[in-house]
Amino acid sequence: MNELSVSDVLKKSNNYNLAIPFTETRQINPFYAVSVSLVTADTSDEAGHVYKVGSKKEGNQWIYLYSLTKPFLQKLATEAGIQFAPGAGDVIKVDENTWKSSAFGGLRLPDNSVRTSSNFKVIDLKSEEEKYRLSYKEKAVSGIVDYKAANDAAAKYRGKWVETGQVNDKGYKIKKFVVDEADREKYIEASLLDAMTVLRAHAPQKAATGAILRVIRDLLGIKSTYTLAELKKPFAVARISFSPDYSDPMVKQMMLQSAMQSVGNLFGNPQPMVQTMTIPQAEKNDIEVLADPEPIPAVQPDVLNQTEMSQEIPVENTVRAEHELNENGYIEGDLYCDQCGATINEKVYEWSINKFGRPLCMKCQRGGRR
Repeated sequence: MNELSVSDVLKKSNNYNLAIPFTETRQINPFYAVSVSLVTADTSDEAGHVYKVGSKKEGNQWIYLYSLTKPFLQKLATEAGIQFAPGAGDVIKVDENTWKSSAFGGLRLPDNSVRTSSNFKVIDLKSEEEKYRLSYKEKAVSGIVDYKAANDAAAKYRGKWVETGQVNDKGYKIKKFVVDEADREKYIEASLLDAMTVLRAHAPQKAATGAILRVIRDLLGIKSTYTLAELKKPFAVARISFSPDYSDPMVKQMMLQSAMQSVGNLFGNPQPMVQTMTIPQAEKNDIEVLADPEPIPAVQPDVLNQTEMSQEIPVENTVRAEHELNENGYIEGDLYCDQCGATINEKVYEWSINKFGRPLCMKCQRGGRR
């Protein structure tokens, strides 16, 4: 498959259905890029992009004038990225014959500024009826130039075809149908009834559409009428879109932070779980009273050298190793029970000597009494 560029596709646009008609994209700052699209109006009757609104004379030739339809204008608005405020096109019924609608839109320009426009459309059925009446009266007297409308009138009313001496853009002679004076009033009233019936049925929609289309024309600078030659040229529409430059480290960091914040807003940020544990209060009867351990004899500071002090030696082994034992196998200088050999303090020792005449522990003292 041959590779094609966008410019090549546009040069052969008749061979393709263009879905993305972008021809140029340029980064205007680290966050926004401008894109240009080409949109061409189809002037055929089946496409519905344009409709005839009149004609103008250039030399000896009359040239038809066309206006853009609602679908094509909305397509241009989509390509340009026009945004409408909420409520744009809402219709208010002023009275039985009056409908009003307003719209507000904005467009981001290539310099990153925003252009806004607001407009409104009022449909007054009474004034529209008067305009229709004057238009049909003028056509009945001077002649109906539009070929389709002239054929319809010729089939219903008496009259005659008159040469205008002009030719259309295809080179055919232009004729007009002049309604006979006897049927003019009948033609005016019948045509007026048909036009007002359609207008009354679609007055709210016409007011809403008119307000929105006026905003689009104002923001894009669309003319009210175009010639066929002008419509053959495509419309170049510029659009500003959010297109970050991911090669910029600052932009990349900002996008990552924004993504993390978006995830946090969607799923929530996890918070550390703190659990409070309540310990029940123990009762007095459940508390086990422990006896004070027997005191360990103090070690004299001059006994151990620096090397031995830096080592973790059990206290019991240190005491046994550093103190000389007497002939009975006890540590020299300690007080012991004369009966069981248990260590006793000085108060117990003195009390026992005074009471029993020999050192006894508390347990052996109770036995001594017996």
